[in-house]
Amino acid sequence: MNVARYCTGGVYCPCGKGGGDPMRDPEPVLKSPRRKFGAYLREYRTAVDMRQKDLADALGWSLSKISMVERGERPADEEFAKQADRALQAGGALLALWRETADSAGRWPVWVARLVEIEQRADMLRVWQPLLVPGLLQTEEYARAIFRGKPGTTPDSVEKDVATRMERQSIIKAESGPILRVVLDEGVLTQPIGSEAVMAEQMAHLAEMDDHPRVNIHVLPRDSWLTTGLQGSFILASMSGMPDMAYIESITLSQITADAAHVLETKSRFEVLHGDALSRRASLQLIKEMERRWTT
Repeated sequence: MNVARYCTGGVYCPCGKGGGDPMRDPEPVLKSPRRKFGAYLREYRTAVDMRQKDLADALGWSLSKISMVERGERPADEEFAKQADRALQAGGALLALWRETADSAGRWPVWVARLVEIEQRADMLRVWQPLLVPGLLQTEEYARAIFRGKPGTTPDSVEKDVATRMERQSIIKAESGPILRVVLDEGVLTQPIGSEAVMAEQMAHLAEMDDHPRVNIHVLPRDSWLTTGLQGSFILASMSGMPDMAYIESITLSQITADAAHVLETKSRFEVLHGDALSRRASLQLIKEMERRWTT
């Protein structure tokens, strides 16, 4: 099937050319794996002018099941994906997409998968962190110490979480990776995590990462007396052809939003924090000084 001639212009169109309308669909990339496969299924179905009822009849399934799968309200198993791939003449592409989304669902909880998707799509990430080194800049041992502190955790789950965090960091090494602008509270450098050796290694890693051409780290000094960032950490993501997104953390709630008012408020907070932070050079000097302190 030549899917290009059936292009629907959607984000998940089989031809790969669709970009979506960011005003009509403000969060097109923020799909759970289940919803993402449903969107793929719908795009392939409409590409061959097939109604939901036609696909249901071809697969021997109910119309309601097809509708629920496309809306992401019901999971699709591998056998369903195989049958749909044949019925839609997808040549194995739809089955491959099912395996891709199923693999993503297995690796990450839904909210992590959405955050990873934002990070991978972003042209720029602006990060504020008042408590911990951001996940994208953590060493394995620092991350391991953090995950060990989770109540009820097991050694296997810790190692799985660490591996997931390290995998997320691949975007920094990628040639097309985002610009990463980070503001850390000075307390992040002094908060003991793991051990003195873990902290010294983490400080050395921050100094090394600051030398990366796309990474920019600033430290908000303790004597700034600024309260703007006390509500919690956040990540701002800017993406080509998409509204900016914000991942906002607090003690009781974490959320990803493209709401213009929330994003604008978060941007304003970042600009205030960045404006009161030390220069990049002074921040690097402080990080290196803390590395020496943790070493001795």
